[in-house]
Amino acid sequence: MDGIVGRIVNVKAEEAVLNEKGKVDPEKLHALMFDQFQNGYYVTGEQVGRAWNAGAALAKAR
Repeated sequence: MDGIVGRIVNVKAEEAVLNEKGKVDPEKLHALMFDQFQNGYYVTGEQVGRAWNAGAALAKAR
């Protein structure tokens, strides 16, 4: 198994993909991803849940 370790030193984004607070908006970005196991390319965009809230009911059930 191979791995790459690195450090991010700079990030740039077009204004068209930023929200009103200047942060990258995933719904505008439509990032391209490659899945080698299914041999396909995919894009992101739709929010399907809220972080830290989606699993709260499951955590309480334990």
